[in-house]
Amino acid sequence: MAIGPMGCATARHPSQHALASDMGVPRCPAEAANDLLSVSALQCWFDAPHGRWRTLSHESHFAVLVVHVEASHIRDTDIIARRFVEREHDSFSEILIYAQPESATGAAKIRRVSWTRAEGFEALEFVASPEH
Repeated sequence: MAIGPMGCATARHPSQHALASDMGVPRCPAEAANDLLSVSALQCWFDAPHGRWRTLSHESHFAVLVVHVEASHIRDTDIIARRFVEREHDSFSEILIYAQPESATGAAKIRRVSWTRAEGFEALEFVASPEH
């Protein structure tokens, strides 16, 4: 499935954040959005059109970046992926974003958005089985 152009809205949704527990994680400072791979970006919540998201982990293998995020709504994965690609497309030839729903327990729907220089963006949703 191809993903069309999207804006990167950063509007804040305080009412959505007030309903969800912050789990001791603060909102991201503005400078964290400029370096999504920084330590400070691993310790905060970013705003998204349908709620919030945070990076759980990231790793790179040669020219491939793999990022695991948790989001209020996995439909924001496309916009999250675009944020990473905007900042990291010169450093990586492929970027994969795996988003799980916030505080998912048991089997959860995961959305993967992949980007490559040759193919652009593609999305896939699947159900991940809980680990035994």
